[in-house]
Amino acid sequence: MTLDRKRRRSTAVTVLDAYDVVADSKRRISLRQAKAKYFHVLALSNGSYLLEPRVLVPMSVRIDKVEAVKPPKRLRPLMHRLGQALDRLPVG
Repeated sequence: MTLDRKRRRSTAVTVLDAYDVVADSKRRISLRQAKAKYFHVLALSNGSYLLEPRVLVPMSVRIDKVEAVKPPKRLRPLMHRLGQALDRLPVG
């Protein structure tokens, strides 16, 4: 059983607020009291939309994490030699 199925079964959904909105000329709407800034949107075949809150990680944080990852011990000599070879290549 996947994590999504477990989460769906254990989470009871209740309606907290119901209201009508009008889309502007660019087909945008405003959400009242939105708890998140970013959402993942699912467009359903019946014309409905499902919005799931998302937390986006800034790109700089992702790059820092990638740079902090060390290669496995067995690949370190190869990575070292590759780095040396790249340093010898002419720039420009």
